[in-house]
Amino acid sequence: MSTHNPQYGQPESRLPVYKTTTEDERCLALLTAAITGVAASEASPSDYQRSIDQAFEQATFQRPYRRLILVLYAPGVKRILVSRATLGKGTTLFSAIFVHLLRHPRLSEFHNTAFRLQLDFVRDKPADVDLYGVGMAQTGPRHFEIGIDGLLFTGPDQKRRFFLPGDAYVRSIMSMQQLREYLHRGHGEDIVRASRFQRFRSESYLSSTTGHWLRLYRGHPAVGRVTQEKLERAVERAVDHIQLTQEPNGKFLYYYDPARDTRRDHEHPKRNPDKNPYYNILRHAGGGLTCLYYERYTQSGRSLENIRRALDYFVAHGREYSCEGRPAAYIYSERKAKLGGAGIGLYWLADYQLHTGDQHYQPWADKIAWHLLHQITESGEFIYYNIYLDKPITEAENNDYFSFYYPGEAVCGLARYALIASPEVKDLIVKRLKCALHFLLNIRPKTRAEHYTTVPSDSWLMMGIVELWELPEMRDPAYARFVFDDARRMIDQMYKVTDAPYPDYAGAFYYKFGDYPYADGARCEGLLGAYQLAVKMGEQEIAEEIWNAMRLAAWAVLHLVNTPDSVYSVKRPELTLGGIRFKYTRQWFRIDTIQHVASFFAKLLPCLEKTCTRI
Repeated sequence: MSTHNPQYGQPESRLPVYKTTTEDERCLALLTAAITGVAASEASPSDYQRSIDQAFEQATFQRPYRRLILVLYAPGVKRILVSRATLGKGTTLFSAIFVHLLRHPRLSEFHNTAFRLQLDFVRDKPADVDLYGVGMAQTGPRHFEIGIDGLLFTGPDQKRRFFLPGDAYVRSIMSMQQLREYLHRGHGEDIVRASRFQRFRSESYLSSTTGHWLRLYRGHPAVGRVTQEKLERAVERAVDHIQLTQEPNGKFLYYYDPARDTRRDHEHPKRNPDKNPYYNILRHAGGGLTCLYYERYTQSGRSLENIRRALDYFVAHGREYSCEGRPAAYIYSERKAKLGGAGIGLYWLADYQLHTGDQHYQPWADKIAWHLLHQITESGEFIYYNIYLDKPITEAENNDYFSFYYPGEAVCGLARYALIASPEVKDLIVKRLKCALHFLLNIRPKTRAEHYTTVPSDSWLMMGIVELWELPEMRDPAYARFVFDDARRMIDQMYKVTDAPYPDYAGAFYYKFGDYPYADGARCEGLLGAYQLAVKMGEQEIAEEIWNAMRLAAWAVLHLVNTPDSVYSVKRPELTLGGIRFKYTRQWFRIDTIQHVASFFAKLLPCLEKTCTRI
């Protein structure tokens, strides 16, 4: 399959290129030894000064530079930052600056820690900037790029303070409002407003966990070329994280913010996760699917126990009732019975049975499927909630409880379940889903036009149609046309290698060109579904068109994956590793942000093997 389109090829080549050398590693080893020795009170800073300068002179870091900034991190320890200017000539000996780090009064706190050292070289003269007059949405000189631009500011007390470019990632900031609020909290709004601000950019390096330097871009280690091994490791670490954090009752860790070391959701700051532990049962099912996709790819069996424990938790929320003389069940959680929760849950139950042959959960699948079939009204519209905050919702009230995504999730569930259903129920699924798809593809775009975004977002519906292609009666060209059209619109709204405003924007989506990048695992799953459908239909040109874009999208979402090297600034790296974030410079993640990217990779990997294509 061709991969030579320059719009999609080699996005990593646009990022700063750095290759470690023996001299660079020797320099790092000496700096590490100096920090270790002084922190343990076993050596004096002066013991290393001459040898450090010699090692730094032999290293390949470009000189001259105007300012050097050193930052030392360790889990659970407040970082140390020291900086000195070189009068624009780069003549100040490296050791003269490094010794300030070694003499810091808190250096002993780094004794016996897995510390990481960051070097930021500032080469250009900082320029004056109005903190309240620049922004991400501005253009030209008033544009401020979060993660790329840093701030040096001096207050009325003449104290110099820094917000490094990579601090956007370290401090979990992606907007100017968040940046200003962070500065106000940390330094006081009066001081911030009275300060003189200058902006700068830096060339940033970080010591790795394996003894060499890494190049940072937007605070994150450069991901390099996407490889099969990197995708496999991302999925493995995601499953490792799920296994580490799953509770005995089957629940997953719902939300975690490593920057604040808290499970308190930033969108609901007043909700105490211990006293009021909100848990979304739909996202729970997605976490189980992540493990199941991993099992489909690896055939390892190592997460099957986690899947069964999560399934037990899920079906424990089933509420049975009688419908047209048959047992039916909905999923009740957080005082709601959602269409989407039942839909994704049914998909998970059916897929588990298809993968393992274990029929233990089929009675629940049968009852949930019967419920879903009777949530399709005569018009083809689904009932979105049959209970909302403990209130039963009638069909007449359905319009007030609209959800854009729940129908696609229900289609997915019924489509997958059809493969294990009785012939009688399978025939009813075909009949009812034809009615539902007519509404979703022909009626809803007119009656709910305001819910359709520039970047198509109904990936579950796209994937549901792909699942339905297993049923010959459902192979309607209009269904395929919807999937391919949405995929093309996604690709149209994707930053390409050749037009990305910044190199790491490539492969991410935008609503309006210039937007901060939306690297989105859920939409990637929709693209992958479209690719799979094109392959099933023998549409080679369409498959190749989507494949090229999908490779680039995989590179973009790889920036969201927490690796051993990328968790350098957090208090609890062991809890952060394997998490997959929602935004480039935001640290928080949820079980569903892990789900969408890890599931995309797990489903993409077999396609790589089949095409024998280097991604």
